[in-house]
Amino acid sequence: MSPDAAVPPPVSWAQQSDLLYVTVNVECKDVDYKFTENSMHFKGVSVLENKPYEVTLNFLRNINPDKVTLLNSKRSLEFKIYKAETGPFWPTLTNDKKKPHFLKVDFNKWKDDDSDQEQEPESMDLLNKLVDMGVGKDEKPSFDDFDDEEEDSDDENIPNLTDGSGDSNKDNPAPAETDTTTEQKN
Repeated sequence: MSPDAAVPPPVSWAQQSDLLYVTVNVECKDVDYKFTENSMHFKGVSVLENKPYEVTLNFLRNINPDKVTLLNSKRSLEFKIYKAETGPFWPTLTNDKKKPHFLKVDFNKWKDDDSDQEQEPESMDLLNKLVDMGVGKDEKPSFDDFDDEEEDSDDENIPNLTDGSGDSNKDNPAPAETDTTTEQKN
């Protein structure tokens, strides 16, 4: 294999019932791509390494090649591809017998087939719970139940451990250690 031979780029994919997301995870220049009813061809050159990339994906089922959009985020190229038929999820992206080594599932974009409702991000759900509990309203919190006047056992003075010269307290030596083990006689 010559050093200028094109290799397949890292590709990730996800799907919904009506569309596919195919992401080429390389920052490329000289990008060329073509879609047919059942395939995608991509060709480009890596910006950092000047390395040629090329791949053809033969889809498991048909797509709508006229409704493909591209989002170039500098570090990757994301294709939004509409399926020809809305329906059940595809078990795999390609019709290859063996999964290509460069193809990975993008679980960040994946939507379950049976999740019909659009879910809010978990952080928004937490925010709503805090608002329901009264946090964040205009009223100020009450600290009336905190009474600083009462004394706790922790508030007692701690006895000096040294006499100031760095020597330990000679008036109150530490108790001698005693051996509490017993010997067994045979």
